Amino acid sequence: MTIRRTLVALAAAAGLVLVGASPAIAGGNPHFIKSATSASIDGVSLVVEFKEAGLSSGSVETIQATADLEALYQCVNGGGNVPSDPKKTVFDDSVSESGVFTAGQNGNLVGTLMLDPPDADAVLDCPGGQTSTLVSVVWSNVVVDDLTSGATIMVKGTFSGP
Repeated sequence: MTIRRTLVALAAAAGLVLVGASPAIAGGNPHFIKSATSASIDGVSLVVEFKEAGLSSGSVETIQATADLEALYQCVNGGGNVPSDPKKTVFDDSVSESGVFTAGQNGNLVGTLMLDPPDADAVLDCPGGQTSTLVSVVWSNVVVDDLTSGATIMVKGTFSGP
């Protein structure tokens, strides 16, 4: 009888372990899928596409994309030319954008975030008859973070335009 009671107790303990582990298995291991996470340039904007897996079905996640931006702004006259004594400035700082996304039934989340450079008028003040113009951008050090689950991934590459 002692062996039978021991086996019953072990079976009950194993059952409790499995029941307790079920929610952890359902929530999995949140992580971004490298082959489905990328960045590309669209004009002067950086488009960041991502896929995260290992989430609980229906979980609501806050995703943030951050990148370093080096942008050149110049004053351009009414004829579309840069004056002989050009007034210009370089914006060199991080830019980020975030959004809220919901994981599907399979625990995957797919989304896109777009990072935009600051408006030219907010960066460079030009003399009368000239317009502040964004001339070029270089995006680098792109990182995608799930601020809810803690998953993170770096997207390799440098993206420039226009």
